[in-house]
Amino acid sequence: MKRALVLLLCIAFAVAGCGSKKHTSSVPIGPVLPAAQSPQEWADRVVNIFLRPINTDLNVVTNFNNPQIRLFIASQNPTTLRIIKKRMNDLKRCSAKLIQIGPPPAGNLKLSMIDDDFHKACDDYEQVADTLEKATPFLASGRADVMQEGEKMVRGVKPASGRAADNLAAAIRIAQKLPEFRKAGLKPSV
Repeated sequence: MKRALVLLLCIAFAVAGCGSKKHTSSVPIGPVLPAAQSPQEWADRVVNIFLRPINTDLNVVTNFNNPQIRLFIASQNPTTLRIIKKRMNDLKRCSAKLIQIGPPPAGNLKLSMIDDDFHKACDDYEQVADTLEKATPFLASGRADVMQEGEKMVRGVKPASGRAADNLAAAIRIAQKLPEFRKAGLKPSV
């Protein structure tokens, strides 16, 4: 799991080179679930509805500045452009997934801290996703002046990316130490 945490941290910091208006979504992705009755139920929801999908989204974010991916973007590779759009649209729904899951059961400070950090991370990841999605057509334009504007957009989201990475990592560090999350499939760092 240490590799997973390092990967998540790398993902988050790799995006740090990526500014735009804040974008948040308040409409849940699926049905709003009834309040979790136990820490285990909440941890299972977080792992399955939030962490697994965000990992896929962040893999795309991490590789966005990869030279080969940039070549695929510049050459308007339809598969690359479709994946970027799909994953960034999903990442822009980060807060909606947390709304669907609902807050942790009352009275558990560590779960509340995890939830708070996830919400902070989502606020910034939604901005990152919105910016990368908007920058992609600029980078695929083939015009140097327009591509430069796309690069500027990607660089401008660096502060939001760094904050998101820090908050996500903080939540994961706490969660990895809790038996509920380990039982849900989140491995502790070695």
